[in-house]
Amino acid sequence: MTISSLADEIGLPSLDHALVKGLPQEHANSVKTASVYLADKIRDDTVTAEDIDTFIDKTLKRLPKSKRPDVLEFLLAKKGIFRCQAGAIDDGLKFYGEALAVKETPSTWALKGTALLQVDRLDEAFHAFNNAFELRQQFGPQKRAYLNDLFLAWSSGAQLRGLGGILAQDISEAQKGVNEFLNVSSKANAEGQSTSLARLAADETASANLKAAMDELELMVRLLSIEDPFEGWRELTKEVSKVWPHDISAVDEIREQRQ
Repeated sequence: MTISSLADEIGLPSLDHALVKGLPQEHANSVKTASVYLADKIRDDTVTAEDIDTFIDKTLKRLPKSKRPDVLEFLLAKKGIFRCQAGAIDDGLKFYGEALAVKETPSTWALKGTALLQVDRLDEAFHAFNNAFELRQQFGPQKRAYLNDLFLAWSSGAQLRGLGGILAQDISEAQKGVNEFLNVSSKANAEGQSTSLARLAADETASANLKAAMDELELMVRLLSIEDPFEGWRELTKEVSKVWPHDISAVDEIREQRQ
C-alpha cells in the first residue's frame, strides 16, 4: 500500500499541504517591472505554464541580473506544481530540481518533499522537508504560516510511513516512521508550533484492521518517545499486563520460549 493510497483510505486531505501560493513581494515587484500582465495572473492564481514559458523565453532577460534567479526559481517551481497537480509527479520533480539548481528556497524544498511522498520515495521526502526546515529563516514574514504547512505535511508523511509498516508487519519500516514523527515533533515544539503536527484519525467506515493499526501506531509513538529506558520498560510492562492472562506467569513463559 502506497502512502497516497493509505492517506486516501484514512480520509486525509491531499498531501500537498506544503504548496506555497503567490510570489514573495520582492519577486512580484521584479516580475511587474517586466510584465504587469504576468504579475497580475500570478496574484490572481490564474497563471498557466504557457504564460511562464513565454515570460522565461522572452522577458526574463529584461530583469536586472540580481533579480533573475529569484524569479526564475519561483516560475520553475510553479511549473512543478502544475505538473504534480496533473498527476505527472516525475515531471513535477524535474522542475523542482531545476528550480533548486537556480536557488535553494524552503518553499520549493517543501514542495519537492510532498511530491516525493506521493511516489513513496520516503527517505528523500523527509530529507527535502528537513532542508526546507533548515532554510526556514528565508520564509520571511509568513514564516509561521509556511512552517505550519511544512510540519503538517512532514508529520503526516512520517505517521503514514509508520502506519504502513504496521499494516505490512514490517517493524523496521514502522520504527522509521515513528522515529521521523518524533524528529519533526521535536522541531515543531522548539518552534512553538506543536499544534501544526498532523493527528491521524480513522473515520467510522475504516476497517477494524486499520483502526487496530492506528492504535498500535499511537502506542509506538508514546513508548518510543520515552528516553529513560527503565521508564520505557515500565510503560511497556503496563501495556503487556493489560492483555496477559492473569493465570499464566509471564516470567515462566519467557523462560520457556528461551529454552
